[in-house]
Amino acid sequence: MITMTRGRSVAPEAVNVASLHIFEIFLRPHLPSILGKQDQMIRTPRLAMSLSLSLLAVGSVALAHENDPKRNPEPPVYGDILYGDRDGIAGGWGGSQENTIFCSQVPINVLGGSGNGSDCWGYTSPSGLECAIVTMESAVAWVDVTDPFDPNVLYTYQRGNSSSLWCDVKVIGSHAYVVGEGGGSIKIFDMTGIDKGVVSYVGESSANGNSATHNIAAVPQANLLIKCGGSGEGLRFYSTADNPNAPAFLGSWNDRYVHDADIVVYPQNGPDSLYRGRLIGFLNDGNNGGGSNTGLSIVDFGTPANVNPAGTLLSRVVWPGAGYSHQSWHTEDFQWVISNDETALNSTWQMIRINDLNNATLGQNQSVPMSSVNHNNYVHDGLVYAANYTAGIRILERNGNFLNEIAHFDTYPPNDGGSFDGAWSVYPFFESGTIIASDFQSGLLVFKLDIAPIGFSFPGGLPEGIPSAGASVEVQISEDGAEVDFATMTYEFSSDGEVRTVDGVETSNPGVWSFQIPASPDCPDLVSFEFSATTTSGETYNDSTGPHLATVADGEVVLVDYNGASAAGWTFGVTGDSAATGIWELGLPQCNGRGDPCTDGSGNQNGPCFLTEINPSDTNSDIDGGETTMLSPIFDGLGPVGTRLSYDRWYSNDAGASPGEDSMQVYISNNAGGSWTLVEDVNQNANAWVTVDFVIEDVISATDQMQMRFVASDLGAGSVVEAGIDNLRVFGIECDDSSIPGDMNGDGLVNGADLGLFLSVWGTSDPAADFNADGTVGGDDLGILLVNWSL
Repeated sequence: MITMTRGRSVAPEAVNVASLHIFEIFLRPHLPSILGKQDQMIRTPRLAMSLSLSLLAVGSVALAHENDPKRNPEPPVYGDILYGDRDGIAGGWGGSQENTIFCSQVPINVLGGSGNGSDCWGYTSPSGLECAIVTMESAVAWVDVTDPFDPNVLYTYQRGNSSSLWCDVKVIGSHAYVVGEGGGSIKIFDMTGIDKGVVSYVGESSANGNSATHNIAAVPQANLLIKCGGSGEGLRFYSTADNPNAPAFLGSWNDRYVHDADIVVYPQNGPDSLYRGRLIGFLNDGNNGGGSNTGLSIVDFGTPANVNPAGTLLSRVVWPGAGYSHQSWHTEDFQWVISNDETALNSTWQMIRINDLNNATLGQNQSVPMSSVNHNNYVHDGLVYAANYTAGIRILERNGNFLNEIAHFDTYPPNDGGSFDGAWSVYPFFESGTIIASDFQSGLLVFKLDIAPIGFSFPGGLPEGIPSAGASVEVQISEDGAEVDFATMTYEFSSDGEVRTVDGVETSNPGVWSFQIPASPDCPDLVSFEFSATTTSGETYNDSTGPHLATVADGEVVLVDYNGASAAGWTFGVTGDSAATGIWELGLPQCNGRGDPCTDGSGNQNGPCFLTEINPSDTNSDIDGGETTMLSPIFDGLGPVGTRLSYDRWYSNDAGASPGEDSMQVYISNNAGGSWTLVEDVNQNANAWVTVDFVIEDVISATDQMQMRFVASDLGAGSVVEAGIDNLRVFGIECDDSSIPGDMNGDGLVNGADLGLFLSVWGTSDPAADFNADGTVGGDDLGILLVNWSL
């Protein structure tokens, strides 16, 4: 069977529609006055949402043309506040979550607004009152969520002539600052009286004109506000240090349009010592309204005491298949920035390595397998909180470059499609653990994480292969309000199908437990294993990422390893090929941002691989006018039983006149190309390296005359097609038959020395003496030892 792994982040099909975002930025804020507002739908309870949205979708108005993905969002769903602890399953939210607790929902009509919801932020008063600030098309509302199950709307400001769907808010000290695409510069609100339910509108900043703004960033410890985007602009810097009621304009950065920015005072313990204490900006930017040359810029803006709005560009990162660089946030250790793309790559995050700010690099993109669109994401206490429109709020745990989803709250139950509905933003920073989300249709949603107090991680990684004699695995078991009493591993070898358990042993490292996978009854073999921990109160928690799978073998025999080091024996082009451009060749990835990769299949930026035409100065060097073929050298596929073939492939066809209509065929031959068997027909626009791995005998009989053929094409109406191949390997596994059951000391003999060692662990579960793997060292094992006694 052919398997494809997501180890290199397989992203769903994506359509590059960056130019449509420009329409959104410049024209959409004015559409309500031109087209008129859509009727608001009143629906209560929340269960009516799915029906009302499906009916309303028939009459929704497109902004530009019928296939414009930026069509108007569905109207808001009006109703009453829903209380998670009073309304049973709370009108339908019960089935929309995993590892989260629904607390409450405040619809837009109760918030005091009209039109759709948009952004949100939070404020905590000196007394500990926690307040959600929610922006809407027509208003901004302050909601006391100190008791998340009993929200209370404190104040609503009507935006009037400055109304538009795009409205953002940030907080410095006890003041909130609101901007929007409808103009009105910066609106200022004093929250010093919020404990008494009082929020006061101070007025509007007159500094640097009265321009529209798309987003606003804040650096509270530096008393800085930064307006982002709107009217084709970059950044505008303001200081609130002298007077929080009248921000003073400091200057602008206009190298590119900036959609959003994460600007920080770089910490004194940050990994890049050159920039400690400086103002560092991570800017989601691009040209022509952000839609071209879109990416992430890292800029030094001086120090809090001496702000330099003109900035110094330190480095810039772009990614394959980019549509529109939207928003990003740094990890707390400042090793990574997690960015998102609003018009391409669906639910995919760009992982950007920032430990060296002058040389930021693109890591391996991370994704969840759904077609919803990424929007805002933030990082708090090691978790990534991402608002993914129709997929709602996704909560992911980060391990270095990699993200693993551990919880979600779906704010848009009807579907997880690619429309611009559902969750706009999320705020996870309240000390109480309360999380708020803002939603196009549902207004404000309040929830909490419901994660088990016991967590599992693997400091040394999980083995993909273990020797036939067995191996140990270390597991970090974290405790949060609970104490582990004992831990257990459940395992099963495929060869006998028996499910067994073994207890873990706590090591000298706090929280680290060691588990012994015993010797396999056969080799080669497969073993599955998973872990659980039981607390002193008797509750058992399982590792949610299991069961895990490993191959039992004692070595690997590599028959073929074509890693791009040489083109010897490879054939580029055959009789009958018709492509005018995009011919296969060996070289270095150029990362031109038009469907071609930035690294080889191993993730190396300077690693050679096989690609369709490599031209550093030409972003149009994709396949055009037909098909191009590449043949591998003839190789020997005869090896141990179960010999496998694997390769990394890159394929992109998500732009141009007919995106998604072409494919790449991969064939295998066992008679030096005399006949061919199809391995796969690739039409997946992953825009990432994907590993394909299969047992040769599952596809074709193995011989010593094997060959691979890769055919990529652009047929019919022209589209952008880029393909790549790397790391073609043929390999098998070996088993060491020299081990003798009963040979406890490994000297090749079974004698009195081994018997002494065996008897010393009698009655235990020591896997070294548990020869029949039944979990107990006993009489059956003694019988096995005596049968193998050396004469």
